[in-house]
Amino acid sequence: SNKKNGVILLIKNSLSIIYKSHLADDMGHWLLCELFVDNNPLLLCNLYAPTTDDPTFFTHLVNQLHPYAHIPLILGGDFNLILDSLMDRKSMCRLASSKARKVVHQIIQDFGLADPWRLQHPTERDFTFYSHPHSSFSRIDFFLISKSLLPLIDSSKILSATISDHSSITLQLKISANPQEMHQWHLNMSLLTEADFLELIKTKTSQFYNENSTFRSAFI
Repeated sequence: SNKKNGVILLIKNSLSIIYKSHLADDMGHWLLCELFVDNNPLLLCNLYAPTTDDPTFFTHLVNQLHPYAHIPLILGGDFNLILDSLMDRKSMCRLASSKARKVVHQIIQDFGLADPWRLQHPTERDFTFYSHPHSSFSRIDFFLISKSLLPLIDSSKILSATISDHSSITLQLKISANPQEMHQWHLNMSLLTEADFLELIKTKTSQFYNENSTFRSAFI
């Protein structure tokens, strides 16, 4: 990828997963990974869509997905568009028509996908990004999953913004009948004696409250 784009898929070692194949965009906008989870096929796709209204980006992505149409899909990332202009955006400015959004809705229909967060929060308005130039809040980061995976959903959440100007999103599925033991993370206490580390914590904490106070004001 170039310096502006890039996506990555990280898979926990303790999961019972067999890697089969992957495809990646030369420009760093998407990454496909075909896996077997507990001997069940699964296709993961992480994307970072262009910031412009670019329907050809999603049309090209569809062409890459078609050979895997028979495999359950989890598609997620920064779509740089909203699915619902009323529920997924808050702004005083009128939203321009989006050709890319129409293509994404067609993808949802053709591949039998669903928005798990919206299904679990049908009347809630929450957002993942605040645009300072447009003074707008929007939910442009989300998951789309095959409807066959819906019974496996445990939770779908929007978290606070931390190291990014976007809020993190999570999707938890009950995909393993035999989950392995989880290991608790522990802080290396010696780090608290290092001045550079303490200064980093102070800076990141201040940044966290500044960015998330903007999101909280959207609901007042």
